[in-house]
Amino acid sequence: MRVEIVVVGKSNYDRHTLVSWVNEIKDVIELECGIEVELNIEDTNDELPKLLINDIVVLEGLPGEEGYLIEVLKNALINLGLCIRGTHP
Repeated sequence: MRVEIVVVGKSNYDRHTLVSWVNEIKDVIELECGIEVELNIEDTNDELPKLLINDIVVLEGLPGEEGYLIEVLKNALINLGLCIRGTHP
């Protein structure tokens, strides 16, 4: 299953960092959830970046670390029924 993750926001440090982190953890999410992730970027006027899965905002702003981002993404995918292998702890 292919899942689209979109990072939207103004082209700034926070958006760039969020995109980099998603790229770095993409393999972990794909392996743990049994999905294929397609990452897209959209320019908006929003200062804080937003992370969307299937047009649903699952994160606004930049988390403190990549590990937190993995948990946010994985839990959002589970809640949306898109994480095939994952389960709630």
